Amino acid sequence: MAFSIDASSVAFLQTRRGVDAMAFIVSDDNKRVGEIHDVAEKIVADVTFSCGSARLAFIAEARRLHPVVLGRADHGDGVYVSEYARALLAEAERKLLSDLGGRA
Repeated sequence: MAFSIDASSVAFLQTRRGVDAMAFIVSDDNKRVGEIHDVAEKIVADVTFSCGSARLAFIAEARRLHPVVLGRADHGDGVYVSEYARALLAEAERKLLSDLGGRA
């Protein structure tokens, strides 16, 4: 199962410590399976899922695509989930900015 971020759902919030972001995670069939709350001052982003099977599939894909995170391969699932969700969020942000740049 492939995952992505719904670029239209990305929301930013300026805080005194940086910019927080929130977005929905969707599966390859465009069903909402979770969401990421990336808080600027947290090392690990908060990622929640609509069901356990979506979480397990996301973990499996995260570990397959990013076997080494922060120079190590022995992290818990939460770190892999966070880093993969952040990578998907960054990709969605690039798409969103590219789309906005094309309209100017």
